[in-house]
Amino acid sequence: LARRVAELCVSLTLLSLIVTQYIEPAVANSMKPLQQMHWPALCERLLKLALPNTYSWLVMFYALFHLWLNILAELLRFADREFYKDWWNAATVGEYWKLWNMPVHKWLLRHVYFPATRAGMSRWGSMMLVFFVSAVFHELVLGVPLHMVRLWAFAGIMLQVP
Repeated sequence: LARRVAELCVSLTLLSLIVTQYIEPAVANSMKPLQQMHWPALCERLLKLALPNTYSWLVMFYALFHLWLNILAELLRFADREFYKDWWNAATVGEYWKLWNMPVHKWLLRHVYFPATRAGMSRWGSMMLVFFVSAVFHELVLGVPLHMVRLWAFAGIMLQVP
């Protein structure tokens, strides 16, 4: 448990370093080209953000899904520790969605997909309902605390329906 807490502290420190040293300056330098709609500079800024964003996403995933959830599972004596499967080997978007967030995937199957199919909805309709519910929750989780309900998270999820 102590090892996981220490790893979590190191991961969060690394995430903070990536954001403050690489992402924040690149975003700040992007404001002028964005206001002027200078496309070559915007593309260059986007490329400068690609690698730090990828690293920050991977560190966040490791910190949340591996470290934090295992710390909670240890404290609560929760035996089922399958928080994710090998999503990095997914060959399709549909396979990725089934592998990367197992607690949410299992909850959506149990409480949305299976009841919808038992009620007579087609498999495709049930899948669309699952994505809709997931998109609504993502929008609420991101938009409400940030006071920015703009439907970006909703659209991002709904545009990824396999």
